[in-house]
Amino acid sequence: MSRLFFTLFIFIISFPLLAQSFIDWNTLADVTFEEQKDDSIDLLYNQATFGPLISKFSEQEVSITGYMIPMDALGISYALSKNPNAVCFFCGGAGPETVVQLKLAKIKRYKTDQRLTFKGILKMNEKDIDSLTYVLEDSEEL
Repeated sequence: MSRLFFTLFIFIISFPLLAQSFIDWNTLADVTFEEQKDDSIDLLYNQATFGPLISKFSEQEVSITGYMIPMDALGISYALSKNPNAVCFFCGGAGPETVVQLKLAKIKRYKTDQRLTFKGILKMNEKDIDSLTYVLEDSEEL
């Protein structure tokens, strides 16, 4: 009888992990960019075109592990990066597909380069210049 309760307990505890897909940075690399011009604000930007591998995760709950990178001086907006801060795309060491903007469900402060896993709803940004290529909405630390 105790084995049954133990099995049920493990299933109940792990159920939230079954609800999302774990993705990796190679999956996020399934994107190409083409330089476009927004005439209304006279600005060049890179328009993303997402491949079939990553497209199946659009608007789905996913989890990904990476390094925390602050996006503001107050440390309340963050990106999750494939690489530590010294080689993230902001510093010229990688491309925009190597970071995911986190829209946190609960604001919390994190240390730069802290390696963590987050889950949330994956949004794919083709051309909004105010957001990164990938955005994890309602993201929560696992």
